[in-house]
Amino acid sequence: MSTESRVAQELWDRILAGISTRVSPACFDTWFRPLRPLKLDGCVLEVTTPNETFCASIQENFPGILHQAASEVIGTEVEVRLSSPEPEPLQGGGCVRKAQPLPVVRASDLEVPVRQRSWLIERLWTHQAVGIIGGSPKSGKTWLALEMAVSIASGTPCLSMFPVSSPGPVMLYAAEDSAATLRSRVETLARLHDVDFGQLDVHIITVDSLRLDRPDHQDRLESTLQLYKPALLVLDPLVRVHAIDENVAGQVAALLGYLRSLQRNTGAAIALIHHIRKNASPTGAAGYSLRGSGDLYAWLDSFLYLRMHQGQRSLSAEHRSAPAFGPASLELVQSDPNGPYLKITTTNETQSEPPQEGLASRILAMLSAAQEPLTIDALRTHLQVRNQRVVEAIRCLAAQGRIQRHTRGFAIRHQNNPSVQMSL
Repeated sequence: MSTESRVAQELWDRILAGISTRVSPACFDTWFRPLRPLKLDGCVLEVTTPNETFCASIQENFPGILHQAASEVIGTEVEVRLSSPEPEPLQGGGCVRKAQPLPVVRASDLEVPVRQRSWLIERLWTHQAVGIIGGSPKSGKTWLALEMAVSIASGTPCLSMFPVSSPGPVMLYAAEDSAATLRSRVETLARLHDVDFGQLDVHIITVDSLRLDRPDHQDRLESTLQLYKPALLVLDPLVRVHAIDENVAGQVAALLGYLRSLQRNTGAAIALIHHIRKNASPTGAAGYSLRGSGDLYAWLDSFLYLRMHQGQRSLSAEHRSAPAFGPASLELVQSDPNGPYLKITTTNETQSEPPQEGLASRILAMLSAAQEPLTIDALRTHLQVRNQRVVEAIRCLAAQGRIQRHTRGFAIRHQNNPSVQMSL
C-alpha cells in the first residue's frame, strides 16, 4: 500500500469510528462499512461506494453525516466526497458496467435430487426446513427445542410420539441459559430417551455473543456448520442473535435472507426460538401473533406454536408443504425423579380452532355484519389468516350456496337470489 493510500485509510478509519457513535450498529454495518477510501487530495477525501444506487441512497438518507464526522474527528474542514465505480469504456464510444452477469443454467441441467425426504421429525418439522418455535414466555419453547435436538441426535421419537426420519448431529446456541442449566436439561432428556449422554451428538456454540446481522459473525457460523454438518441448528432466542429492529421489514428480510441462504449452503434445518406479542389473542391465527415484522410468518417452512390459555399448554404445527398438526395438549412434568420434561397428554388433529372460532363461521359473521360486499383481501386482513385459507373457505361456502360473489367482493346469499358465481 502506498503512503498516500495508507494516509487515506487511516483517516477514513478515524472517521468511521466517529460515525459508529452516531448511528445504530445495524445501520453502520449496512451503509458505512461497505465504503472504501480512494485517496486524500488536499482537503478532499474521496470515498467509493459499491454502486450508483448505493451512493444516491446514502446521500439521501444520511445528508451531512460524513462531513460532520470528518470535521469533528480531524478538527479541520475536510470534505468527504462519495463516488461510484467508473464504467469501463467501449470501443467506438459508450461504456459498460463492471458487474458480472448472474449464473444461469437450463432447467434440465439442474441437480437431480437423489431422494425426496419430507420430514425431519414426522408431523413436526419438515426436512431441511427453516422455521420458528414460537410462544409466550414460560410456555416451554426451549424445552421443546431441546427435546427435538435430543430426538434428532439420537434418532428416537420426539415427545415419545413423532418418529425422526432424518437423524443427525444438532448444533445449538442458547443465549439465555447458563452452561450448567443447559447441560442439566440435555442430560435429563438423554436419560428419558435412554441414550448415552456422553455419546449424544448435540453440540453447543459457546461464544458469548452471536450477531447474525454482522458479516463476520455470519461467516463464522457458516464455517461452523460446514465443519460439523448438523441436521438441525437451533438459535435460542432470535432476539439475542441480532441488533436490528424486528418491526422494520427491510432489516428483518435481510436477516431472514441470510438464514435461508445458510440453510441452502449447509443443508441444515434451522429453528428459531421466538416470542409472541404480549397482546396476542389466545384464539387468533398463531403466525400473526409472532412479535415483529410479518415477514417472519411468510418466511418459515415449519412453525411450532406453544399456546398458553387458561393455564393449559397446547402444541400446534403448521408447514408450507405438509399437513398441519394439532392442537395437542402438553404438560411440563416436574415430579419425575429424572428431571422436568414435556409430555403430550391428548391430541386433536382434526380441529385446529375451537368450534366457535371456525374460519367459515367467522367469515359468515363478517359478511352478515357488512353493509357491502367484502373482498378476499379485506377478509384476510381482518381475520389475520393466510390468503390460501380464506380462499378455500370462500370456495366451500360458495359451493354450499351460503355466499355469492359480486363485482366488489362477496356477500351473504339472499334466498330470493339463487344465482351464485363460483369462480374466484
